[in-house]
Amino acid sequence: MSNKMERILAYIASGWQLLDGIITIFIYGTYIRNKGSHISGLSFEEKKGLESLFGSIYSFVSTYGILLILLGLMTIYMTRTYLKNDSVPKRVPIWFLICGVVSYFTMDIISLVLYMGAAILILAKNRSIKIHTRLNKFKGEIK
Repeated sequence: MSNKMERILAYIASGWQLLDGIITIFIYGTYIRNKGSHISGLSFEEKKGLESLFGSIYSFVSTYGILLILLGLMTIYMTRTYLKNDSVPKRVPIWFLICGVVSYFTMDIISLVLYMGAAILILAKNRSIKIHTRLNKFKGEIK
């Protein structure tokens, strides 16, 4: 059986993860960083405290963006390495389910739908491949 649909969903999900990570770091991160420097009417201590707070938020946002990029790259690697035609991969659906759960907790609905869809398709095809293999084995024993 061909795993073309799962590969397409996995590549779309990983592309979205990469794009989302880049947007998070370069657009949202710089917005947060600049937001802290444009506050006026504060004393020197208050301004330094807010700059420190916004710097910490920027670090967290950048770390999250890097995590998204790493998830996307790892998905590409797992898809290319383990998701072959007529095979029953064990690691790939588990990886997709983990990415789906992470996407659920971070409220990334697009990734959640793509990863869970790919995982469900792979698990369903794996089940049909196993049943087909057992049926052929059983037919061979009857003859």
